[in-house]
Amino acid sequence: MPTVSRRTIAAMARPLLWSAAIAILLSATLVVVTARTFWLADLATFAWPLLVLPAVVVFLSAILARRPALFAVSATGLGIALLPSFALPTAPPATGQPGLRVITANLFVENERTPAEFIAFLRRENPDVVVLQEIREHWQEALVQSGLLPYQSSGDILSRDRMKVFSKLPILSEMPLVPHFGGEKVHKRPVRLVLDNGGRPLVLYAIHPETPRRPWKWRDRNNYLALTAQAAHGDLPSSDVIVAGDWNTPLWSPFFADFLRSSGLQAAIVDLLPTMTRFSLKVADLLGIHAGSQIDHVAVSPGISVGGWRAGPDYGSNHLPVIVDLALPQ
Repeated sequence: MPTVSRRTIAAMARPLLWSAAIAILLSATLVVVTARTFWLADLATFAWPLLVLPAVVVFLSAILARRPALFAVSATGLGIALLPSFALPTAPPATGQPGLRVITANLFVENERTPAEFIAFLRRENPDVVVLQEIREHWQEALVQSGLLPYQSSGDILSRDRMKVFSKLPILSEMPLVPHFGGEKVHKRPVRLVLDNGGRPLVLYAIHPETPRRPWKWRDRNNYLALTAQAAHGDLPSSDVIVAGDWNTPLWSPFFADFLRSSGLQAAIVDLLPTMTRFSLKVADLLGIHAGSQIDHVAVSPGISVGGWRAGPDYGSNHLPVIVDLALPQ
C-alpha cells in the first residue's frame, strides 16, 4: 500500500491553512470595525472565543509550516481577534488581604429548583454584598428568612426590574436612575445604592439591561450601559464605585470597553481567559457542559484592586454566579 510522505501532507494542508488564516483575518477585522454600528456584528462577540481558538491553532500551524507570508497573515488575524480583550482597562491585583466579597447572580426567572442550594452556596462563600437579577418573590422571602445578610434593597422587586441587593453593609440610600439617555427612553432602570463602609462612600450600581436579541433591544442595552456609565463617572470624585450584574454584554463587545472608558471604571477580572457565565440549559442537559458566553461582570473605580475572580456552581439557572474579592482603598 503506497504511503504519503510528510512533504505531500504539508503541501495538501497548506491551502487549507491559507483559507483558514484569511477567513479568520477577514472575520475578525469585520467584527472589530463594524460592531459599534451593526447589531449582528456585535452579536458575533458573544461567540468570540470560537474565533480566537481556531486563530491560535492556525497561528501555531503557520509556525510549523515555516511560511513567512502565512505566518504574517495568521499572526495579524490572531492579534485582531485578541485586541478586544487586551484593550480593556483592568483593575490591579490586590497586594493585601481583600476585604469585600461581592457576588452577582442571575437566578433565572424560570428556575425550577428551590432556593436551598443557592442559600447553601452563600453560606459557604460568606459574601459581603450580593447583587441578584431575575429574582422571584419566593426566592426573596427565602433569602430574607435565611438572615445571612441583614440589609436589603427594596422588597418591591417588580419596580426594580426583578433586581435585589443583600448586604452586610448598611444601605444608606437607593434610587433607580431616570430612564432616559440621548433623548431616548431606556426600557429598564439601573439602581444606584449607597453603602455605609465606615468612611468614604461606597456607591453600588445594580444592573441588568435588555438581552440584545432584537435591534431595538440592542440599542436599549447600549443606552442603558451609557446611562450607567455617565452616572458612575459623576460619582468618582467623591466615592468608591462598584457596578455589578448581568450586563448581557460579553467582554469582547466594544460596548463593554466603551462603558469602561466613559465611566472611568476598570474591569474586575484576574485574567483574560474566558469563563462561561451564561450558558444554554439544553446543551448543559444534553452534553453536561456550560457552553455560552461571559456576560456577568463587576467593574470598579480606580483604587479598588482585585484579589480573586471565579465562577460559582450551578443552582438551576442559565447563569453561573460570579464571586469577586475586592480590596478597597484605605
